[in-house]
Amino acid sequence: MDQIGVNTMRSVQKLIKSAIKTRVLTAFPNLPQNSFEIQLETVSNNLNYEYKTPTVIRIFNQFKKQNLFGDLKSEVEVAQKIASTECQDNVIQKVEAIEKGYLTIQLNNQFIEDEINAILINGLKFPLEKKQKVVVDFSSPNIAKEMHVGHLRSTILGESLCRILEFQGQEVVRVNHIGDWGTQFGMLINHLLEEYPDYQTNKPALKELEDLYKEAKKKFDSNEEFKVKSQQYVVKLQALDPVCIDAWKMICELSRQEYNKIYQRLNVKLTEYGESYYNPILHEIVKECEAKGIVELDKGAKIIRVKGEKVPLMIVKSDGGYNYDTTDMAAAKTRILEWKCDRLLYLTDVGQSSHFKLIFEGAKLMGWHQPPITSMEHMGFGLVLGPDGKKFKTRSGDTVKLTKLLDKAKKRALNQIKQRIQENQQGKEFATGTALSPEEFDTAAERMGIAAIKYYDLKQSRISDYNFDYDKMLDPKGNTAVYLMYSYVRMLSILRKSGIQDFEVYKTENKFKITHPHERHIATQLLRFVDVIQSITDQLAINWLCDYIYDICVKIAEAYNQYRILNDEHTQTRLLLCEAIRMVLLQSFYLVGIEPIEKI
Repeated sequence: MDQIGVNTMRSVQKLIKSAIKTRVLTAFPNLPQNSFEIQLETVSNNLNYEYKTPTVIRIFNQFKKQNLFGDLKSEVEVAQKIASTECQDNVIQKVEAIEKGYLTIQLNNQFIEDEINAILINGLKFPLEKKQKVVVDFSSPNIAKEMHVGHLRSTILGESLCRILEFQGQEVVRVNHIGDWGTQFGMLINHLLEEYPDYQTNKPALKELEDLYKEAKKKFDSNEEFKVKSQQYVVKLQALDPVCIDAWKMICELSRQEYNKIYQRLNVKLTEYGESYYNPILHEIVKECEAKGIVELDKGAKIIRVKGEKVPLMIVKSDGGYNYDTTDMAAAKTRILEWKCDRLLYLTDVGQSSHFKLIFEGAKLMGWHQPPITSMEHMGFGLVLGPDGKKFKTRSGDTVKLTKLLDKAKKRALNQIKQRIQENQQGKEFATGTALSPEEFDTAAERMGIAAIKYYDLKQSRISDYNFDYDKMLDPKGNTAVYLMYSYVRMLSILRKSGIQDFEVYKTENKFKITHPHERHIATQLLRFVDVIQSITDQLAINWLCDYIYDICVKIAEAYNQYRILNDEHTQTRLLLCEAIRMVLLQSFYLVGIEPIEKI
């Protein structure tokens, strides 16, 4: 079931592609209709046209030997004929042939105005063509360890992806696949019972628990008696021994309380389906794989060989235990067959891509995963490095904790906001009537600091590593969250100064009309919103949304130098454009996890 219909926005690219294809077939009716698709490239730095297409070049090379173009000898001549072909449509104003056979496309002014007015009245509603149930597996911290910089990208990318999919109208299952089961719990429970026999009444803090984990690992590696006892505790835990289960629950709950504090600050929502969730069905999964005839014995281990891969899928270890492969196969079956999900997205670093390729192929061999009916995708990402480009560590060599990163970003954002206000004390920009209370200072600093970290991460090409740099993140100039948030504040300031009390009424009583070429330029950028959002979920490239937001804010800054908004004969229509910009920016901010501030 789709949600295209009343009051939804329209994909401008789809409308253009349809119109251009009609022109091509009108100019050359003998071309096979289904043999080509129109490719579009957006043009954001030209006031004369908004799109261009190289499709004519491809069509010409594809069909020139079939003599379908008459006397025309080059792609340029073919493009010129298509451009001069008259077709009735209300989307395109003008098509022109330029160098090498490219066509440029200028949108119709009336179409632009109508679409902006529709946004103002109806809001931003995505025209979903195909409803899907989508699992997004992200964040996934380990129990008994504080969240650190290594969890940053998965958490931020995953939350943003979920918001975008939900905005489209998809049914999204947000999964936190925490590491809450496995052999490490044997040594942890063993050491806990030795060091904290009264843990039920004297619970350790997470920091103590993390130290306990490190001590347990050292003893496990060096003390044979402790190692054997720890392995026995693993067996007891898997047999649901009450003492072990009680200790395990305490460890998990203590960890959960701490990482939920991080999620609350980042405004991240997740449902926990940890490794333990699948433990009851692991035996059944192995039996099912064996019954399918795809399991081999290899040095005591049970493996599944995947064509083209050197390393096999190991569903039972040589000691008879289960591992990540077993759990992830169980998760794949559960999500596809039990939860009835159509698309499964896994967010981890690119180093795990080979592991997930094995899981996806294993699920396919089992018949659970049936492309293209179902889709399993690994949304891999690069590492967060220190400012020097090396592994991000503290001075003592420890992993940088996420809470420390957020605290420092907040502190630096607070200093910058205070500096900004001092610079504007002489009645410039935002100073009039916008004094912040101490509580508002704190909220603004928290929002700006966290937005700076989130946005700097999201704007990167996700498969690339990047250097964590507070100075670059909090730079008030350039493609940063700080610049975008200041741009938004200035836009709100203009709307407030207009004196209009109720924009909902104002939008119904007035209509946007283009009065300046640059207004048109901004308006066409707003109309790309649907296509940008669709391309992001198709290609899993959230950085394209960051580029889009930044481009809008740059164009806003250009507009201030081109014409007046207030106290001008065209104030009415320009305020409507400002309101449309505010709506698109606010929605886009939400999608990338930025909580805006409304005054400085």
